[in-house]
Amino acid sequence: MIITIAHSKGGVGKSLLAWHLSVAMNVPIIDLDFQRTLVYIDQLRQLNGLSARTILHPQSTEEFMDVFKALDETQDIIIDVGGFDSDLNRMAIYLSDMIITPAVDRATEIAGLHKFHDVIQQISESTETDLKANILLNDVSPSARDFSLMEGMVAQFPHFKMMKSVVSHRADFYKTMNEGKGVSELPSSTKALDELNTLIAEIRKGSEE
Repeated sequence: MIITIAHSKGGVGKSLLAWHLSVAMNVPIIDLDFQRTLVYIDQLRQLNGLSARTILHPQSTEEFMDVFKALDETQDIIIDVGGFDSDLNRMAIYLSDMIITPAVDRATEIAGLHKFHDVIQQISESTETDLKANILLNDVSPSARDFSLMEGMVAQFPHFKMMKSVVSHRADFYKTMNEGKGVSELPSSTKALDELNTLIAEIRKGSEE
């Protein structure tokens, strides 16, 4: 299964989410962000004496297709798409089995989501498909319970679908990533890991539908 973490807006937690999912699911990452965030995190990981993750960083559509063709069809993989629009990013979105779009629960998100929906709609029309992006509430306050604002926004877009999982703003996500680790590598269970495992279960369930 190819899981692509994508949004045309930066700063929504795509790389952080991709990293923790990759470590917990033990799958490789294709890093399409020109900042190479995950490549650097993996270097930090190795400096801390941990085993390297498989991070691939194709820089053109040709390189991406070479990587894609070499994949084992039974291999899960995560693609981290940068917060910008490009032919390479659009190709990754089109080839995905599941698109996950992290979004913060704020009214200011509407412009970014509208722009990304236009991208999904354009890809769908040009490829004669009906792509759906799964909107994931990400980096929200741990005390938040009412997400009706975001749910109402998402309901307006035919190429969006709201996920049931919610990932909160928790220190463990940031602390472990700064050490090149994932929350799944902590010595004991945490609320951050519980939320991540709930998300992974929803991803697995979605792949079976």
